[in-house]
Amino acid sequence: MLAGKNGNLDMYKCLSLIGYCMLPIVMLSAISLFVPQGGTAIMVITGVFVLWSTRVCTRLVGELANCGDEHRGLITYACFLIYTLFSMLVIF
Repeated sequence: MLAGKNGNLDMYKCLSLIGYCMLPIVMLSAISLFVPQGGTAIMVITGVFVLWSTRVCTRLVGELANCGDEHRGLITYACFLIYTLFSMLVIF
C-alpha cells in the first residue's frame, strides 16, 4: 500500500525519511536540557516539535509514494506515534 503506485518506496527510503525527520526531536533533546522538567513549557515545546516532525515526514513520504491524499491520514497517524514515542523518551 505504501510502496506507491510505481513501487518506488522501499524500506530503506522509508526509514531514511523517518530518521531525517527526527531532527526536530534531536533539537528538542538539546532544548530539554535547559528547560525545567515536568513543566508546561516542555510539554508545549514537545507538542510543537512532534507536530513539526509529523508534518514534514507525512509530506515527504506522501510525495515519494505518489499516494496523494488517499493515504495521508494513515501516514500521519504512524508518523505521529513514532515521534511521540521518541519525544516521550526525551522528556521523561
